[in-house]
Amino acid sequence: MKPVGLKGELKVHPLTDNPGRFAPGGKVWVLSPDGETQAFTVRHVGEHKGNLKVLFDGIGSIEEAERFRGRELFVPEDEVPPLPEGEYYHYQILGLDVYTHGGRLLGTVKDIFTAGEKDVYVVSGRGREHLIPVNDNTVDVIDVKGGRITLLPMEGYISEDEA
Repeated sequence: MKPVGLKGELKVHPLTDNPGRFAPGGKVWVLSPDGETQAFTVRHVGEHKGNLKVLFDGIGSIEEAERFRGRELFVPEDEVPPLPEGEYYHYQILGLDVYTHGGRLLGTVKDIFTAGEKDVYVVSGRGREHLIPVNDNTVDVIDVKGGRITLLPMEGYISEDEA
């Protein structure tokens, strides 16, 4: 976030699939540098150069908004709406260990980006980086509770020797 305007608005780049997250009356949380969380209620929202310009209750000047520069907004996990079975939020996937079909550790999901309409997992481990397109031909099992993803055989792309 960063201040924009003189009334205390903050420029927000939303990473949510829930467009109502920033509707007036909605709540979001900010983590302070000392680890404390503070809830804010959205008072007004508008567009600003492809992002959102959000005014929160309790922030009424550019000086007050400046305190939040560079901070990230979040929503507690118990307030995140459940997804249909087989769909996951990025925060659930990041950090999972990725194994080949044969059971060898390939690495850990370090990042996720979208290419076309599909996610791509950036998996790092053993000094290598693999880009795994997420589809029915590459991913066999995603076990969030178990902390692992198992891939299908990917001949010509990732061999068991390579893992």
